[in-house]
Amino acid sequence: MIIDDKAWHEIESWIIEMRRNIHRFPEMGLNTIRTRGIVEEALDYWGIPHSRPIANGVKAWLGPDQGNALLLRGDMDALPIMETTGLPFASEVAGCMHACGHDCHTAMLLGAARYLKTHEHELTRPVVFMFQPGEEGPGGALPMIEAGILESPTVTHAAMIHITDDLPSGVIGLKEGPAMGGCDDFTLTVLGKGGHGSAPHTGVDAIMVSVAIIQALQVLVSREQDPLDSCVISIGTIHGGYRENVIADRVDMTGTIRTLKPTTRAAVLSRVQEVVQHVATMYRATAELEVDTGYPPAAANVPWTRQVKSILAEQLGTGHVVNIAQPTLGVEDFAYVAERVPAAILNLGIVGDHFTTGLHSSALMVDERALKYGAAAFAALALNG
Repeated sequence: MIIDDKAWHEIESWIIEMRRNIHRFPEMGLNTIRTRGIVEEALDYWGIPHSRPIANGVKAWLGPDQGNALLLRGDMDALPIMETTGLPFASEVAGCMHACGHDCHTAMLLGAARYLKTHEHELTRPVVFMFQPGEEGPGGALPMIEAGILESPTVTHAAMIHITDDLPSGVIGLKEGPAMGGCDDFTLTVLGKGGHGSAPHTGVDAIMVSVAIIQALQVLVSREQDPLDSCVISIGTIHGGYRENVIADRVDMTGTIRTLKPTTRAAVLSRVQEVVQHVATMYRATAELEVDTGYPPAAANVPWTRQVKSILAEQLGTGHVVNIAQPTLGVEDFAYVAERVPAAILNLGIVGDHFTTGLHSSALMVDERALKYGAAAFAALALNG
């Protein structure tokens, strides 16, 4: 088994060192300048060729010049969260933290690249390493695809790893088929007519209309949507009104729509627009809805995912590979890769003795013993996929 290779002892400590370095100085969005520099410096040190398809995105490659390539993805950006872990390598950037594990993803991919460099003669197909910025927004996968990362060599299969707080440390879970949701965020402005609270009949209460719209959207989910075809509509913010005795003439809301199937996504977006406009008209108000089309649903290719599970069970041990029964409505811009080539989504457990809270939390602590398994999984797919 690849995990038994003694080389991982040294590589593991290096992966952890790289992860902590990245963690201390998180960067957001597409502006991962320092992180990109760390990646390129490591690739140079190990003699791994690389280029920049986009400003802060890195493409590296190993193996034969020709053939059907395997792409391995690691994302690099952080979140606008103030870290509260108190770790000695905690974020030194105010209001910014690697609370989703992208520091781990990048370090694991670097670890896999280092291992594979010493086994390059064993590679039977090209391997492309995709170090991507902007996964948390505005999205870095699609620009890297448009810049040709799936070409020269031609990528025919892909895989990514995301840490998860749903599994024990070092255990990798895989879901076949629809795996992650699509996301469409929206802003909604309801415009009524102001007036005095003592005479509501003289105005058009934007707050009351907003309540009716919110209720109608929830009915859309509970009474029009197949309960076995996931859809969630959530209102995240709502602001309106001036004081207790004034009929509000304006309410501003933001929300998100999550779906699993492309057809459902299109149908729900159409119905949301209809419901919002009809309810507003019924109450003599107007509504302005703007939808920010986000990442599409991500589906894991079934034959490729089954092959991945078989490889990982053989190379990491059957106790480190499990099936995931249910998809999540969390989103991933790796979905753009999965739309184009067969893709597998690996979920790496990071729950250990010092686990505190889940992802996107200011107190997230990762069991770093898991990172070796993620890097070894990447390497195993490159050598056996």
